[in-house]
Amino acid sequence: MILSCKQIEQYLENGYLLVPGLIPSDIVECAEAKMWQELGVHSNEPETWKNANWETWSLISPEIRACYTPEFLTAAMQLGEGEPDPEIYRPRKRHSVLPIFPQEGEWRHHGAHIDHSIKSHGEKTFPFAFRLAAMAYLNDVEPHSGGTVVWPGSHRKIGALARSNPTHYEYMWSLGSDLHKVDIGEPIELTPNQGDVLFYHYLCAHSGSQNVGRRPRFAVNTKWERDVSRHDR
Repeated sequence: MILSCKQIEQYLENGYLLVPGLIPSDIVECAEAKMWQELGVHSNEPETWKNANWETWSLISPEIRACYTPEFLTAAMQLGEGEPDPEIYRPRKRHSVLPIFPQEGEWRHHGAHIDHSIKSHGEKTFPFAFRLAAMAYLNDVEPHSGGTVVWPGSHRKIGALARSNPTHYEYMWSLGSDLHKVDIGEPIELTPNQGDVLFYHYLCAHSGSQNVGRRPRFAVNTKWERDVSRHDR
Protein backbone atom coordinates (compact mmCIF):
# COMPACT_ATOMS: atom_id res chain seq x y z
CA MET A 1 0.00 0.00 0.00
CA ILE A 2 1.23 3.46 -0.91
CA LEU A 3 -0.83 5.60 1.48
CA SER A 4 -0.68 5.39 5.25
CA CYS A 5 -3.72 5.01 7.47
CA LYS A 6 -3.20 8.63 8.56
CA GLN A 7 -3.32 9.84 4.96
CA ILE A 8 -6.52 7.92 4.29
CA GLU A 9 -8.04 9.40 7.45
CA GLN A 10 -7.06 12.88 6.24
CA TYR A 11 -8.78 12.21 2.92
CA LEU A 12 -11.96 11.01 4.63
CA GLU A 13 -11.96 14.04 6.95
CA ASN A 14 -11.08 16.76 4.42
CA GLY A 15 -12.40 15.32 1.16
CA TYR A 16 -9.02 15.70 -0.51
CA LEU A 17 -5.43 14.54 -0.10
CA LEU A 18 -2.28 16.06 -1.60
CA VAL A 19 0.33 13.31 -1.95
CA PRO A 20 3.85 14.72 -2.33
CA GLY A 21 6.28 13.31 -4.89
CA LEU A 22 3.99 10.52 -6.07
CA ILE A 23 5.27 10.76 -9.66
CA PRO A 24 9.05 10.26 -10.09
CA SER A 25 10.95 13.32 -11.33
CA ASP A 26 12.19 11.77 -14.58
CA ILE A 27 8.65 10.80 -15.61
CA VAL A 28 7.02 14.10 -14.70
CA GLU A 29 9.78 16.13 -16.37
CA CYS A 30 9.17 14.25 -19.63
CA ALA A 31 5.45 14.94 -19.28
CA GLU A 32 6.10 18.65 -18.74
CA ALA A 33 8.34 18.79 -21.81
CA LYS A 34 5.62 17.07 -23.84
CA MET A 35 3.09 19.63 -22.62
CA TRP A 36 5.26 22.49 -23.88
CA GLN A 37 5.68 20.71 -27.20
CA GLU A 38 1.99 20.03 -27.71
CA LEU A 39 1.04 23.56 -26.75
CA GLY A 40 3.41 24.80 -29.44
CA VAL A 41 5.18 27.36 -27.25
CA HIS A 42 8.61 27.64 -25.67
CA SER A 43 9.32 27.59 -21.94
CA ASN A 44 12.00 30.29 -22.18
CA GLU A 45 10.04 32.61 -24.51
CA PRO A 46 7.10 34.12 -22.55
CA GLU A 47 6.10 36.20 -25.56
CA THR A 48 5.00 32.96 -27.30
CA TRP A 49 2.74 31.75 -24.49
CA LYS A 50 -0.27 33.70 -25.73
CA ASN A 51 -0.19 31.53 -28.86
CA ALA A 52 -0.63 28.23 -27.02
CA ASN A 53 -2.55 25.56 -28.94
CA TRP A 54 -5.61 24.89 -26.78
CA GLU A 55 -6.73 21.99 -29.00
CA THR A 56 -4.68 19.76 -26.69
CA TRP A 57 -7.39 19.95 -24.01
CA SER A 58 -7.73 16.17 -24.15
CA LEU A 59 -4.21 15.00 -24.86
CA ILE A 60 -3.34 11.44 -25.83
CA SER A 61 0.35 11.05 -25.13
CA PRO A 62 2.62 8.24 -23.88
CA GLU A 63 4.56 10.83 -21.87
CA ILE A 64 1.42 11.96 -20.03
CA ARG A 65 0.17 8.40 -19.71
CA ALA A 66 3.44 7.39 -18.04
CA CYS A 67 2.52 9.58 -15.05
CA TYR A 68 0.00 6.91 -14.05
CA THR A 69 2.56 4.74 -12.37
CA PRO A 70 1.65 1.64 -10.34
CA GLU A 71 2.12 3.75 -7.20
CA PHE A 72 -0.26 6.43 -8.52
CA LEU A 73 -2.90 3.83 -9.38
CA THR A 74 -2.51 1.99 -6.08
CA ALA A 75 -3.08 5.26 -4.19
CA ALA A 76 -6.22 5.82 -6.28
CA MET A 77 -7.44 2.32 -5.43
CA GLN A 78 -6.93 2.99 -1.73
CA LEU A 79 -9.06 6.13 -1.83
CA GLY A 80 -11.70 5.07 -4.35
CA GLU A 81 -15.26 4.42 -3.24
CA GLY A 82 -16.38 0.81 -3.11
CA GLU A 83 -14.33 -2.33 -3.63
CA PRO A 84 -10.93 -1.91 -5.31
CA ASP A 85 -11.19 -3.02 -8.93
CA PRO A 86 -7.91 -3.17 -10.88
CA GLU A 87 -9.87 -3.01 -14.14
CA ILE A 88 -11.23 0.40 -13.19
CA TYR A 89 -7.91 1.80 -12.01
CA ARG A 90 -6.00 1.28 -15.24
CA PRO A 91 -4.09 4.12 -16.94
CA ARG A 92 -6.39 6.09 -19.20
CA LYS A 93 -5.57 7.31 -22.68
CA ARG A 94 -7.51 10.56 -22.43
CA HIS A 95 -6.91 13.23 -19.85
CA SER A 96 -7.85 16.86 -19.39
CA VAL A 97 -4.67 18.88 -19.60
CA LEU A 98 -5.01 22.09 -17.63
CA PRO A 99 -2.35 24.72 -18.32
CA ILE A 100 -2.84 28.10 -16.67
CA PHE A 101 -0.63 30.82 -18.11
CA PRO A 102 0.33 33.99 -16.22
CA GLN A 103 -1.89 37.02 -16.58
CA GLU A 104 -1.98 40.50 -15.13
CA GLY A 105 -4.36 41.55 -12.40
CA GLU A 106 -5.17 40.73 -8.81
CA TRP A 107 -5.11 37.11 -7.73
CA ARG A 108 -8.44 35.42 -7.06
CA HIS A 109 -10.02 32.01 -7.28
CA HIS A 110 -12.99 31.34 -9.54
CA GLY A 111 -15.52 30.33 -6.89
CA ALA A 112 -16.38 27.00 -5.31
CA HIS A 113 -17.89 24.31 -7.52
CA ILE A 114 -18.27 20.54 -7.70
CA ASP A 115 -17.37 18.66 -10.85
CA HIS A 116 -20.03 17.50 -13.32
CA SER A 117 -22.52 20.03 -11.96
CA ILE A 118 -23.30 21.16 -15.50
CA LYS A 119 -26.86 20.40 -16.56
CA SER A 120 -25.90 19.13 -20.01
CA HIS A 121 -23.67 16.47 -18.41
CA GLY A 122 -26.75 14.81 -16.91
CA GLU A 123 -24.75 13.26 -14.06
CA LYS A 124 -26.71 11.90 -11.10
CA THR A 125 -25.69 12.62 -7.52
CA PHE A 126 -26.44 9.13 -6.22
CA PRO A 127 -24.79 6.83 -7.01
CA PHE A 128 -21.71 9.04 -7.19
CA ALA A 129 -20.89 10.76 -10.45
CA PHE A 130 -17.34 9.39 -10.39
CA ARG A 131 -15.26 7.39 -7.95
CA LEU A 132 -12.30 9.69 -7.60
CA ALA A 133 -10.59 12.65 -9.24
CA ALA A 134 -6.89 13.39 -9.39
CA MET A 135 -4.82 16.42 -10.35
CA ALA A 136 -1.21 15.58 -11.23
CA TYR A 137 1.05 18.64 -11.19
CA LEU A 138 3.79 18.72 -13.81
CA ASN A 139 5.69 21.68 -12.37
CA ASP A 140 6.11 23.59 -9.13
CA VAL A 141 3.25 25.92 -8.23
CA GLU A 142 4.15 29.09 -6.36
CA PRO A 143 1.56 31.02 -4.29
CA HIS A 144 -0.98 32.84 -6.49
CA SER A 145 0.31 31.00 -9.55
CA GLY A 146 -2.74 28.99 -10.54
CA GLY A 147 -2.87 26.60 -7.61
CA THR A 148 -6.01 24.60 -6.86
CA VAL A 149 -8.22 25.97 -4.09
CA VAL A 150 -10.10 23.54 -1.83
CA TRP A 151 -12.68 23.78 0.95
CA PRO A 152 -11.74 21.23 3.65
CA GLY A 153 -14.64 19.10 4.85
CA SER A 154 -17.03 20.52 2.26
CA HIS A 155 -17.81 17.06 0.86
CA ARG A 156 -19.56 16.08 4.09
CA LYS A 157 -21.64 19.25 4.23
CA ILE A 158 -22.57 19.06 0.54
CA GLY A 159 -23.39 15.38 0.95
CA ALA A 160 -25.71 16.21 3.85
CA LEU A 161 -27.49 18.76 1.67
CA ALA A 162 -27.94 16.20 -1.09
CA ARG A 163 -29.34 13.60 1.32
CA SER A 164 -31.75 16.15 2.81
CA ASN A 165 -33.80 16.04 -0.38
CA PRO A 166 -32.68 13.20 -2.67
CA THR A 167 -35.47 13.84 -5.16
CA HIS A 168 -34.62 17.51 -5.63
CA TYR A 169 -30.89 16.80 -5.73
CA GLU A 170 -31.10 13.79 -7.99
CA TYR A 171 -28.73 15.46 -10.43
CA MET A 172 -25.36 17.07 -9.77
CA TRP A 173 -26.36 20.28 -11.53
CA SER A 174 -29.17 20.94 -9.05
CA LEU A 175 -26.82 20.27 -6.14
CA GLY A 176 -24.15 22.52 -7.61
CA SER A 177 -26.69 25.31 -8.03
CA ASP A 178 -27.43 25.28 -4.30
CA LEU A 179 -23.90 25.34 -2.88
CA HIS A 180 -24.69 28.80 -1.55
CA LYS A 181 -27.08 27.16 0.92
CA VAL A 182 -24.20 25.43 2.69
CA ASP A 183 -21.56 27.02 4.89
CA ILE A 184 -18.54 25.26 3.42
CA GLY A 185 -16.07 27.27 5.47
CA GLU A 186 -12.89 28.97 4.36
CA PRO A 187 -10.83 27.91 1.33
CA ILE A 188 -7.19 26.87 1.23
CA GLU A 189 -4.89 27.60 -1.72
CA LEU A 190 -2.70 24.58 -2.46
CA THR A 191 0.80 25.15 -3.83
CA PRO A 192 1.97 21.69 -4.97
CA ASN A 193 5.42 20.79 -6.22
CA GLN A 194 6.26 18.97 -9.42
CA GLY A 195 5.19 15.33 -9.13
CA ASP A 196 2.60 15.92 -6.41
CA VAL A 197 -0.90 14.51 -6.91
CA LEU A 198 -4.13 15.90 -5.47
CA PHE A 199 -6.92 13.35 -4.99
CA TYR A 200 -10.37 14.70 -4.22
CA HIS A 201 -13.87 13.40 -3.46
CA TYR A 202 -16.60 13.99 -6.01
CA LEU A 203 -18.46 16.30 -3.59
CA CYS A 204 -15.38 18.26 -2.52
CA ALA A 205 -15.84 21.95 -3.33
CA HIS A 206 -12.82 23.27 -5.17
CA SER A 207 -11.78 25.92 -7.65
CA GLY A 208 -9.11 26.93 -10.09
CA SER A 209 -7.41 30.27 -9.59
CA GLN A 210 -5.74 33.02 -11.54
CA ASN A 211 -2.06 32.76 -12.24
CA VAL A 212 -0.40 36.09 -11.49
CA GLY A 213 3.02 34.47 -11.12
CA ARG A 214 5.94 34.13 -13.48
CA ARG A 215 5.47 30.66 -14.94
CA PRO A 216 2.56 28.60 -16.32
CA ARG A 217 0.95 25.99 -14.13
CA PHE A 218 0.75 22.60 -15.84
CA ALA A 219 -1.52 19.90 -14.48
CA VAL A 220 -3.42 16.87 -15.74
CA ASN A 221 -6.85 15.92 -14.41
CA THR A 222 -8.48 12.53 -14.65
CA LYS A 223 -11.53 10.88 -13.12
CA TRP A 224 -12.25 7.23 -12.52
CA GLU A 225 -15.85 6.55 -13.44
CA ARG A 226 -18.20 4.40 -11.39
CA ASP A 227 -18.77 2.12 -14.41
CA VAL A 228 -15.74 0.71 -16.20
CA SER A 229 -17.76 0.42 -19.43
CA ARG A 230 -17.84 4.24 -19.61
CA HIS A 231 -14.04 4.58 -19.69
CA ASP A 232 -12.26 5.98 -22.71
CA ARG A 233 -8.97 4.14 -22.83
